[in-house]
Amino acid sequence: MSFPLIAKNTLIQIIGRGFSTLFGLIALAAITRYLGQEQFGWYTTVATFLQFFAVFADFGLTLIGSQMIAEPGADEDRLISNLFSFRLLLSSLFFGSAMIAIFFFPYPMTIKLGVLVLTGSFFAATLQNIFMGVFQKHLRMSIAALGDAGGRFIVLVGYFLCIFFQWGLLPILAVSVAANGAQFLFLFASAKKIVKIKWLAEWVIYKKIFAKSWPIAMSMGFNLIYLRADTIILSLVRSQTEVGLYGAAYRVIDVAASIPVMFMGIILPHLTSTWHIDRAKFNHYFRRAFDFMCLIGLPFVLGGIYLAKPAMAFLAGAEFVESGTYLQILLIALLAIFFGALSGHAIVALNKQRSMIWGYIITAGLTLIGYFIFIPRYGAIGAGWMTVFSEILILILTFTVVERHIRLWPSLAIFSKSLISSIAMLVAVYFIPLPHFIYSLFLAILTYCLVLFLLKGITKEMIAELIK
Repeated sequence: MSFPLIAKNTLIQIIGRGFSTLFGLIALAAITRYLGQEQFGWYTTVATFLQFFAVFADFGLTLIGSQMIAEPGADEDRLISNLFSFRLLLSSLFFGSAMIAIFFFPYPMTIKLGVLVLTGSFFAATLQNIFMGVFQKHLRMSIAALGDAGGRFIVLVGYFLCIFFQWGLLPILAVSVAANGAQFLFLFASAKKIVKIKWLAEWVIYKKIFAKSWPIAMSMGFNLIYLRADTIILSLVRSQTEVGLYGAAYRVIDVAASIPVMFMGIILPHLTSTWHIDRAKFNHYFRRAFDFMCLIGLPFVLGGIYLAKPAMAFLAGAEFVESGTYLQILLIALLAIFFGALSGHAIVALNKQRSMIWGYIITAGLTLIGYFIFIPRYGAIGAGWMTVFSEILILILTFTVVERHIRLWPSLAIFSKSLISSIAMLVAVYFIPLPHFIYSLFLAILTYCLVLFLLKGITKEMIAELIK
């Protein structure tokens, strides 16, 4: 499978992701303005609480599914049916536990009822994720992109109805349930056209799945501690207003972080297969994936840090301009997330998940200690800087494990050209002040692309190859 074909499939995803991101940002702009700081804090607390249970319900099956069906001679129908059935059992167990556990937390009743409502949305989302491996292997991620964009559109329309009729927070959460439910039905029907899916509980396959997935599940669990425990701790020791401001900045990070994960989701099956049969192709995919992270991650993060406050005022409203301070901090962590997505997926391709368990444990432990020390004292600022610490540490640890096994360091040629182009972009935005955030954003993008093209960070041949 050629890299241009992978890139073409990624381009389709990016277009779909572009629409879904646009819908998502408009929806974010609508509900932040409608709910305000405190009630958006409630919204953030509800979603973050359920994310803990969603990770355990996932149990690493999304990544493992992509890996297992990419292996030579894999019985795709049998594997997907067992994976889907296993996921259904786990989701029922963990989300049922979430609906009980929330009543042991000292939150307002609205937050507790919100968890009961939004559970349906997370349940549908975890079920649909199991089909990603099928779409990735068959390069049909356009289906996933269409489903995602459709789901976001339903959310957008539903939010505007809730705002127009002044229905409040709980109906807004119910809209997410309807959107993810519809998205699940669409993806399920689409996946059944490619593979046969039925209830299948073969304990031999379950044991094989469990043996492969539990290291990822443990890693994801510890990963979640250093990624999301900050918001939970913040919600227990600080006001929901501060949670809302921090949560708005984190929503931007979540949207941006989906880009490297999406790209690496396509690359993963090919990293897995080439590692076993063609090391040169593996190295090629790895290097080009690193280049992609440089080309997208550097300008996004550096430009975002400079434009963070006007960006948050534009996205969430003037009431959330203070979120720009938190966004500036979290964007540093985002750069580590971009490159960490590469090393993290490479570890799965190499089947070295167990080698990273201690790394995730150490990172989670140190970060959790930091959260308890700094969040009560410094609030969201402390949470943001501890997130930066955790992402940089896990990036160092994962890249160390990968390099030890593949003995390969990516070329820094594209990195340097992207960095120079990003600096040129910042200079242009600084010396050409414009009256609106959108104008500055377009100037930044134009400058970056132009300088990158002049430096041959991206060439006519590369663009022509991609289009072809």
